[in-house]
Amino acid sequence: MTLSPRSLLDVERWTLILGAVVIAAAFIALPGKMAVSVAVGAGVMAGNAWAIRKLGERVFRRVADGQPALAVLLFNVKLLVLVGLVFLAVHVLGLDGIGFLIGVSVFPVAIVIAALRMNPDATNASNSGEL
Repeated sequence: MTLSPRSLLDVERWTLILGAVVIAAAFIALPGKMAVSVAVGAGVMAGNAWAIRKLGERVFRRVADGQPALAVLLFNVKLLVLVGLVFLAVHVLGLDGIGFLIGVSVFPVAIVIAALRMNPDATNASNSGEL
């Protein structure tokens, strides 16, 4: 079982699905400020999943060309931007920390779901060109 652009797309899709479910549940069950914080946290993670997929695709292309260094460096830049967004959301905008954490939690859960749903035999066959 190896990482592929397809697995990154699966993580992005599950992040969006879980984010939508958590946001809907938050606006039904939680107070306004906390629900908004959940939505912002899930939105940040949706953007993070998208950025990881795009950067991952670039890394896979660069590795094939023998030049992965710049694409790998961009992952560090993305992480710095992510840390800045979290700081901005919690400290500057004053969003509810617990609500934000609930929203952010959709990403690790999406990774676990995508990994559990991954078929190792199909992944290995698609990487080796066999079907």
